[in-house]
Amino acid sequence: MPQQVDSAKVMMLDCITEDDIGRKLRVAGRMLTYDPESALVLLHDARSALLVDVTLCIDTEALLSLSDAPKNRDIDHRWALERKGYVWVIGHLERVEDQMPIPILPAYLAPPDIDPSLVMRAVIVAPAKDLNTTQLRAALAEMAEVPPTPYPVW
Repeated sequence: MPQQVDSAKVMMLDCITEDDIGRKLRVAGRMLTYDPESALVLLHDARSALLVDVTLCIDTEALLSLSDAPKNRDIDHRWALERKGYVWVIGHLERVEDQMPIPILPAYLAPPDIDPSLVMRAVIVAPAKDLNTTQLRAALAEMAEVPPTPYPVW
């Protein structure tokens, strides 16, 4: 029997707590910065931000060849070149011993809440062009209010 993949819990950035360390999460936000040397992304939503390590998601050859015809059309790295675009990130939340460097933020942005000791190790980053975080927040709140469906135990 094939091994089942752990599901990722969908969360808003401002709902992440210490209890989520070690869990697989799916978060969405606006990508404010991307540092190609450290492969760190600063993901932002509302008043919160999260550092995301995208090392496992970047194929440097594909990224460098974006101006040319990409070799593999299934891999889309354009999200790494677009600032202020929305992305979905799936990965594991970790606490790091040495705090991560916080990138320089755009001057127009009020400083968000960032915990430099928390980092998400991304396994998937995907563009989310039509994402509406207000609707997502409302849907997640509504799901939390609905009690789980009881199934009969045989």
